[in-house]
Amino acid sequence: MNNGLLEHLQVFVAIAQARSLTGAAIAIDINQATISRQLVALEKHLGCRLFHRSTRAISLTEQGELYLQHAQRLLELHAEAYAAVQERGSSLRGRLRVACSNGFGRKLVIPLLAQWQALHPQLHLELSLSDQLSPLIEERIDVVFRTAPLQESSLVARAIGVSRRIVVASPAYLQRHAPVTEPAHLESHQCILFGGAERPAVWSFDGPKGKVTVHVHGRLTLSTVDALQDAVCAGLGVAIMPEWFWTRERLDGQVVRILQDYALPDQTIHALTSARLGRTSKVRQFVDFVEQGLRATTGVDSPELFPPGASRIIA
Repeated sequence: MNNGLLEHLQVFVAIAQARSLTGAAIAIDINQATISRQLVALEKHLGCRLFHRSTRAISLTEQGELYLQHAQRLLELHAEAYAAVQERGSSLRGRLRVACSNGFGRKLVIPLLAQWQALHPQLHLELSLSDQLSPLIEERIDVVFRTAPLQESSLVARAIGVSRRIVVASPAYLQRHAPVTEPAHLESHQCILFGGAERPAVWSFDGPKGKVTVHVHGRLTLSTVDALQDAVCAGLGVAIMPEWFWTRERLDGQVVRILQDYALPDQTIHALTSARLGRTSKVRQFVDFVEQGLRATTGVDSPELFPPGASRIIA
């Protein structure tokens, strides 16, 4: 019995899905007599009936419903193990669906893709850029990258990097307004607010004398970091932005970093997957690749990874 356990599980799941022996035989291309023999052998091995049978229909027993959940998972694990062995030492194949914000995709992911495609020319990458990210399951996304606050759910998060944030303004704006040498000065300035923040108008800093929180205001609230960059360069006000969003040339010329003695809380960059997808080789290798790229681009080492299953959140 044990030598053919995989085949017995495949037969059992096929019958459960087709709700008939004939349908199962067609689905997995095995004759009906063999289907019947394998089902009987499996029930004998388990010591219970898995199906209610009649001349018209077949349905799962209570034990069958319970066994089906585990049988499907065992088959999935076997498929993942087989794929891992096939992929090891060779380029990846198939399709990988990735989602992230516009800014993260344009500034950090896309510049890495030439190297990734050279490594895996037979893998098609589908990159969805949006600042309004939907749950993975609904959108059939394999992995999501996020820096925003996370909420509890069944998804698994892996910390892959740190996003440092800075306060910036254009030289033209600063010439027209009073100097900003401490956070309290921001209360008299036009601050460009980011609508995706949990509390857009509350800015907190760690300074020489400890934590400082200010309530800022402004006439402009924007929904993407890309738009924040455009607004800062246009001289519309002061904004908090990721440091990696700016090239060194732009920081030295078009914009000015202010309040350098005051640090903003870092944001952890996460890769989000379902528990099942997170174990697939293409997802695991792509997350590893992006993590290495972040380290090189931002100059910040990634934080210690969460233990498996320790953080479960929704995108």
